[in-house]
Amino acid sequence: MARVTCEIEIHAPVEEVWALMQDPTRRGEWDFRVTGGRFTKDGHPTKGATFTVGGRMLWGYRFDMEYLAVQPLRQTVVRLVQAHGLPIESGAGSWTYLRDGAERTVVRSVFRFELKKPWRWAFDPWLMTPVMYAVTKRSLSRLKKLVERESR
Repeated sequence: MARVTCEIEIHAPVEEVWALMQDPTRRGEWDFRVTGGRFTKDGHPTKGATFTVGGRMLWGYRFDMEYLAVQPLRQTVVRLVQAHGLPIESGAGSWTYLRDGAERTVVRSVFRFELKKPWRWAFDPWLMTPVMYAVTKRSLSRLKKLVERESR
């Protein structure tokens, strides 16, 4: 099972960081893997709300996700309901938002996923953990640039 934890400091209020990250229609602006996203139930991040994101990593994929817990401006916890196009068996993750003064936010992304057999034995976690860490770090760097540019 691959497990990844990444953190980035963003010079913007937590309200602005939260709003951008919790809008699946804007996910592709900062997560280079994502080509589109939308809410499929409830239209905003609340416990039980669902959303889908589509993207490309070697080939196209779509993830159907569900919010398990939402603490506005503090944390969201999601689980993978179903993966289409990639051999992923299960997954879950969280985004934690730490207010560090009025104009600074630390975002921590933590997730884990497990590939389906036989992919699991060949690639997980020795390859998937470092690859997904690098991919997540890159996306969080893009998030930082976008939020800081919009915050000015």
